[in-house]
Amino acid sequence: MSNNHTAFYKNALWQYGLQAVKYLLPLITLPYLTRVLEPEGYAVYAYVVSFMTFAQTFVDFGFNLSGTKEVAAACDDEELGAVVGSITQARILLCAVAGAGCAVIGFFIPIMRENALYASLAYLAVCGRALAPDFLFQGKERMAPITLRYLVSKGASTALTFVFVHSAADLLWVPVLDILASAIALVWSFAAARKLFGLRISWAGGRRVARELATSGYYCLSNMASTAFSGLTTLIIGVSIPDPAQISYWSLAMTAVGAVQALYAPITNSLYPHMVVGGDFGFAKRLLKLSVPFILGGTALFFVIADPIVLILGGPEYLPGAYVLRIVSPVLVFSFYGMLIGWPVLGAMGRVKELTRTTVVSSLASVAALCAAAASGHASVALFALIRSGTEFLMCALRAYECWRAFNAGREGL
Repeated sequence: MSNNHTAFYKNALWQYGLQAVKYLLPLITLPYLTRVLEPEGYAVYAYVVSFMTFAQTFVDFGFNLSGTKEVAAACDDEELGAVVGSITQARILLCAVAGAGCAVIGFFIPIMRENALYASLAYLAVCGRALAPDFLFQGKERMAPITLRYLVSKGASTALTFVFVHSAADLLWVPVLDILASAIALVWSFAAARKLFGLRISWAGGRRVARELATSGYYCLSNMASTAFSGLTTLIIGVSIPDPAQISYWSLAMTAVGAVQALYAPITNSLYPHMVVGGDFGFAKRLLKLSVPFILGGTALFFVIADPIVLILGGPEYLPGAYVLRIVSPVLVFSFYGMLIGWPVLGAMGRVKELTRTTVVSSLASVAALCAAAASGHASVALFALIRSGTEFLMCALRAYECWRAFNAGREGL
C-alpha cells in the first residue's frame, strides 16, 4: 500500500463499514415487509420510498460535496461553526420548499393522494436525515461516528419493525419508525461533533445562506442524475401503469440495483477528496483498469441469478418480475464508470460546469423518453427499464468525452 494513498484507503475502509451497515439492515426488513404488507401495501411503501428518494436528493442539495470542501478549508473553530450553521439554515429552507412541492405533486398522483398521511410522515423522516451534518465528518475524514450512529439509529428502527408491523394495517408504523431513527441520528451527530471538534454552531445571515445555496447548486444538479432516472421513472410508472404488482416489480429491481451500487459509493466518495488534495489522476486510471473484470463479471452474475435475487428479496409471488432485473443489469456497468469519472476526476479537475452539463443533458433525454413512452399508450415496465439503461449509458459516455476533452486541452493526463 502506497504511503501517498494511505488516506484514501483508510477513508474507503470506514466508508465500506458504513455502507455494509446500510446494505445489511434494509435486507433484514425488506423480505419481511414484502410478505406482511402483501403486494398492495408494499406498492405504497415502495412508491413512497422512491418518491422520497428524489425529495431527499433535493434537500441534501449537494452539500455533502460542497460542504466537505468547506470543512476541509475551514481555518479555525469559528469558521467551522459558521459553515455548519449556514448549511443547516439552507437545508431548513430547502425542507420547507420541497415540502410544499411534494404536497402539490402528490395531490395529482393517486397512490400518494390516497396515502397522504403516510407520505407526510415519510417526508418528516427525510427532513431529519437531511439535517444531519455528514459533510462535517467527511471533511474531517472521521467516518467512525457516522457508521456507529447509523448502526444504532437504523438498528433500533429495524428491530421495532418486527414488533409493530405485522400486516398492511400497520403500514403507518413504517414512517413513524423512520422518524425515530432520524431523530436519534440527528442528536447523535451534533453531540459527536461537539465532542470531537468542539463544534459551536453560529447562525449566518441571509447573504451567506444564499451563497451556500448558489455554490452547492452545481453540485446538486450533477448529483441528481441517478436519482432522476429512478425517481422520475417510478413517478411516471405510478401515473401510467395502474397495476400495483408491476410497480412492485420495478421497485424490487431498483432495490437490487441500488444494493449493488451501494458498493461503489465508498470508492467514489473517498476518491473525490483524495483527488482534490493530490491530483494523482494516474491513481484514478489504475483503479479504473483494475475494476473492469470485477464490474463486468459482477454484472453478468447479476443477470444470471436474477430469479434467486427476486426470491430472496420478495418471495415466489414476485418471480414474474425477474425479467426487469435482467433488463436493467447494464446500469451496473454504466453507473460505476459514470460515477468514477464524475466527481473524482472531472470534479477534482475543476470541470464542474462540464460535469453538470452531462447530468442535465442525460436527465432531459431521460425525461423526454419517459414522457414519450407514457404518451404513446404502450407504456410498460420493460420499456421503462430499457430507458433507464440507455440514459445511464448516455451519461457515462458524455462524461468520458468530457474527460477526453479536458486531457487533450493540456491538463494532467490519467
